[in-house]
Amino acid sequence: MRALALMYGGPFYRSFAGLEHTVRTGQVAFEHVFGENHFDHFARDPRLAELFDQSMAAGSAMFDPVPAHPALAAAAEAPAGGTVVDVAGGNGELLGRVLAAHPRLHGVLLERPHAVEAARMRLEEAGHGGRCDFLAGDFADVPGGGDVYVLSRVLHDWDDERCREILRHCARAMPDHADLLVVERVLPSDGSVSLATAWDLHMMCNVGGRERQAGHYGRLFADAGLALVNRTPLPLDGNVLHVRKARPASDPSRR
Repeated sequence: MRALALMYGGPFYRSFAGLEHTVRTGQVAFEHVFGENHFDHFARDPRLAELFDQSMAAGSAMFDPVPAHPALAAAAEAPAGGTVVDVAGGNGELLGRVLAAHPRLHGVLLERPHAVEAARMRLEEAGHGGRCDFLAGDFADVPGGGDVYVLSRVLHDWDDERCREILRHCARAMPDHADLLVVERVLPSDGSVSLATAWDLHMMCNVGGRERQAGHYGRLFADAGLALVNRTPLPLDGNVLHVRKARPASDPSRR
């Protein structure tokens, strides 16, 4: 938890001091305080970039059940093995767990250049480097041909329009049989206590994103030609939203 304490007692402590500015103007407090967005600011400082990756790992207990998801198990049972594409996969924490659980799966990790190198080192140290390709790029570079695509704690960083764009890039890349697993905290629709509420405030203040209710995500998926299949709870108030390409109304399998 040390990295998490340093992050919230350091850069995020300073940016939360600008919360009033965010509430009054709708502008991101982090950008108001530091003069640039959260991602660019951390990317320019190797020490902060490493601290951020380490602080994200403090919440990795959320990932424990993900490798057992039926979509990943099915991909692993394919005759030739399957391919899992982790879009904006950070330092490879989640992808490493998936590859460890399913030795027949191949991984692809897409990230910005500085993060790709950190992920490469992590996965090579874990013995998975030979089963993973590393792509430096942006959301527009989501590669085709995967069996399972993963968006873990990505959509909450962005406003609705950017989320639609990201999801459309994924939908374009996904073969018809592919699954998309979206890992996020989902706001409760009944106002009950949830970590998602605190994270909603954090996203508003520090990146300009938000947490969302399940119905809200469903509408974003639909706008990108996707459909929510089901939702599975995770530790720390997380969820896996299982998404597939929406079938045309004339598709006989819909009857």
